[in-house]
Amino acid sequence: MTLTELLVSMIVFSIAIGMVYSAVILTMQWSRETQQAADAVTELRQGLAQIDRQVRSGNVLFSPEDEDAWLTTCQDGGVGSNAGTCMRIFTQSNGDQKCVQWQIGPDPADATKRVLQTRSWETNWQTGGSVSAWNVVARDINFVMGTTPMPFTLEGASTPYKERMLRVHLEVMDERQNLPVEIDSSLTGRNTSYGYDSGQCEPVPGATVVVP
Repeated sequence: MTLTELLVSMIVFSIAIGMVYSAVILTMQWSRETQQAADAVTELRQGLAQIDRQVRSGNVLFSPEDEDAWLTTCQDGGVGSNAGTCMRIFTQSNGDQKCVQWQIGPDPADATKRVLQTRSWETNWQTGGSVSAWNVVARDINFVMGTTPMPFTLEGASTPYKERMLRVHLEVMDERQNLPVEIDSSLTGRNTSYGYDSGQCEPVPGATVVVP
């Protein structure tokens, strides 16, 4: 083999190796993005299942429209909408009576992104009861005020549930296609007891209040 032939062979081999390497990198990147998208949807579904359990045993469902009076990070859907980015439940899920709050809020790790997070507190939190810290349930939530449907809407007298049905709309971004993946669900308080005082979960602890 002449020197010229050897050089040509080396160039062709280098090009082939480069093409194979690029294909491997693209495959790994696609697999990673696919897994991330699947993880985001799984987190969202797990969060929805948790909300469903709490609403199912919810003694009082509070209007998401009113939550911005307690937390500055909450946004409402307008007067009379019963909708907002936060919602609160007085629930007896797992036989444990407590107040639970959910919100679509800024990601603590990146303020440009949004997360689905929750916390809970005992009704006597001001006199010895506990208040949990916020727990992030799902990340990369897609929500744009005025463009995306409100995450939480309490259905009123227009339904047979008399303000005991919560409509939930949550979205996460599929980075591969740059499109949102949507989850819609209507949750009802089925295993509930009526006649509870709606003031059980008020006042609402401040956003940064944590009581062990």
